[in-house]
Amino acid sequence: MTLPTEDHRLVSLDMKRSPVRARVAAPELPVMEPPRMMERLARHCAAEQAFLARFAVINLTGVALLAAAWADGLLMKPFEADRSGMCYLITALFLVGLGAVLRKDWQTVRWSGNALVYLGMVGTVLGLIITVSSLSAADAQSFESFKRIVSAIYIGSGTALYTNLIACIGYLWLGTNAHLLARQEV
Repeated sequence: MTLPTEDHRLVSLDMKRSPVRARVAAPELPVMEPPRMMERLARHCAAEQAFLARFAVINLTGVALLAAAWADGLLMKPFEADRSGMCYLITALFLVGLGAVLRKDWQTVRWSGNALVYLGMVGTVLGLIITVSSLSAADAQSFESFKRIVSAIYIGSGTALYTNLIACIGYLWLGTNAHLLARQEV
């Protein structure tokens, strides 16, 4: 005996084995004609190649800007000035976001971009904490202690400003990728 179900599949009841057991017939899959299937595959491949070409152009432009910063000796300054390691964390998160762009995982790109902004703010606060924790009124009595205070201010402000700078650059880079490649907002 064969009965139709709500989703238009046929259920056959096999009364010989067990009155309770029912077998569900597999739904029929639409059969595509080979030329139509090849045309669809060709469109998909062309779209994928266009995406990869745009991805390469956008990111090679960014890599060229990084190479120019490296040639001027500016690329490693944030990492050298940051004593907390936040710049390395921000860079790792940026690379995760860039990998997500390549996989077209726009939710992860959005999450990475937002996390970059928050990590930049955390780095700013951390830099200010480093600066303030090194200051005390008792140390301001001699010139040597004044030099130590200025050095602490330099280290703390380096952490504060460079982490924020690295996070903003990463956010803009990911946002540019998302907007130009998929019309997504980060």
